[in-house]
Amino acid sequence: MSHYEFKLPDVGEGLSEGEIVKWYVQPGDAVKADQIIVDVQTDKAIVEIPAPVNGTIVSLGGAPNDVLPIGAVLAVIETDESAPADRPSDTTPAATPATPEAGTVAATSSGRPARSLASPATRKLARGLGVDLSQVKGSGSRGQITRADVEQFAAAGGPAPVASVAAAASPPAPATPVRPAPAAVPVGEDRVEPLSGLRRQVALSMEQAWRTVPHIFSMDDIDATELVRARASLNEELAPRGIRLSYMPFFIKACVAALQAHPRFNASLDMEKQQIVYRHRYNIGVATATPDGLIVTVVHDADRKSLAEIAEEIASLAALARERRVSLEQLSNGTFTISNYGSYGGLMGTPIIRPPEVAIAGFGRLHDAVVPVDGAPAVQKRLPLCISTDHRMNDGEHLGGFADVLMRCLREPVRLLGQG
Repeated sequence: MSHYEFKLPDVGEGLSEGEIVKWYVQPGDAVKADQIIVDVQTDKAIVEIPAPVNGTIVSLGGAPNDVLPIGAVLAVIETDESAPADRPSDTTPAATPATPEAGTVAATSSGRPARSLASPATRKLARGLGVDLSQVKGSGSRGQITRADVEQFAAAGGPAPVASVAAAASPPAPATPVRPAPAAVPVGEDRVEPLSGLRRQVALSMEQAWRTVPHIFSMDDIDATELVRARASLNEELAPRGIRLSYMPFFIKACVAALQAHPRFNASLDMEKQQIVYRHRYNIGVATATPDGLIVTVVHDADRKSLAEIAEEIASLAALARERRVSLEQLSNGTFTISNYGSYGGLMGTPIIRPPEVAIAGFGRLHDAVVPVDGAPAVQKRLPLCISTDHRMNDGEHLGGFADVLMRCLREPVRLLGQG
């Protein structure tokens, strides 16, 4: 028998870490090669990781919500088989010790009792009510004493503040105006949850993008009258095939046309290598809201697909994203991204670029607006949009040219019908 250290592999595109989501095994469990043992959250998706060998789980390298660097020991497996050639084994594994939960208080080395676990606000309340926290049993999830615990202890007859002898012997103080008693403080606790899973990945990637990419924006709104008509007409034609177009396929095709006219926006910027890569494929990312956070799926080679084909692919990708079953391939190699915040009611926004991409387009809510037409007020369907680009790559002149092609295609959607 030997101990095999199974190390967290790089399951994506040069990932540096992964977050443990769920274990399917525990120490002592027998496993077979290729049996799924753990789900790991990467910066793109939840990935199922299988056991590399037959054997018995000796120890696990972390608990759910723990973040491990690539190459860290994920699990130690006792096996009588040879380890895979590309993953060296080690006969002296060391299980990762559990880290104490933040805020937990232990006894001191001198044997003195630990300080009661309570927030500063709860301690202040206890002092005001004359409650000795060492006599109060905490009901919090980690044994912490809550405001409710203090108030219940005081109401049950806990010790009240004791006046000093000096204060009792002193003459009465002059009368002071009577102030109304303060309003009762609502009883309860703030809810705290760890920043983990997809929400953590979104937070990290957005923080990096905003801190490292100098954004410039172009905002406008266009006459969407013909766009609305084109969509309605095509939906009548496609109804027998069970296909229904949203506006997103039109947005994608319009962006592709603008990218073809302005390749600087279908590019990647690598500051470390000091180079620009102009992408020959048009892979359009579509931001999809899920209960866990935002996921960007990718419509690959959108220039080669019709509006109907794009509509079907978007629907399929959105369903997979919401069920967290989308593959890494369906999340990778995007060259440009679209955010349709209008579908959630937003009128105007400033979308954040996803490095190494250099641009993103956001579309707001289609709405009626009164605008001047030939000198007279008229009601039109208007579509707000915002284009963000990396100022290290593009200037205002480039941004204006890209926006002009994009808006022209949406004002005159007949230009899109022959594409794909």
